[in-house]
Amino acid sequence: MKKVVRKTTLIVLAVFMLQLCLVSAAFAKNSLSPGETLAKDQKLTSTNGRFNLVMQSDGNLVLYRDGGISMWSTNTDGKRYRWQDPISGYVITRMPQALTFNASSIRVTDQFRDYTFWSANPQAWSNNYYQGKVPAGMVGEILVVQDDGNLVMYSSGGKGPMWASDTGGH
Repeated sequence: MKKVVRKTTLIVLAVFMLQLCLVSAAFAKNSLSPGETLAKDQKLTSTNGRFNLVMQSDGNLVLYRDGGISMWSTNTDGKRYRWQDPISGYVITRMPQALTFNASSIRVTDQFRDYTFWSANPQAWSNNYYQGKVPAGMVGEILVVQDDGNLVMYSSGGKGPMWASDTGGH
């Protein structure tokens, strides 16, 4: 009797653990909303699972395709910002540790969001994309890792893209 109960318990536990793994994979996050960050060692994954945007522990933000092949990066690995207080002589060192997204910018910043190591230029990208006729009132609503491998910042109200990594179709 004890063996049957033990085996049944183990089987139920195994099935439960398998379901947890499947649920986690099915709900992997593929986007950020304004005010959200992607912290060090976190990632966004396209819904098809082929592409990952990773905020690496070395400070580099990298878009990978399946097989671990790098497609695009901010080249911020190993960057440092050092500032010395002229009165106390205390030295502050900051490193890139997060992707921060708000309605008008995409930046790689230190953990306090005080110092920017890299930033996208949505205004210039949009101006080029819309050939100088950018729709009025464009505000970033979502940053998405798409199933085609493109990282895109979309505007609210369906006005279209505001910025992209231009890596789609890989």
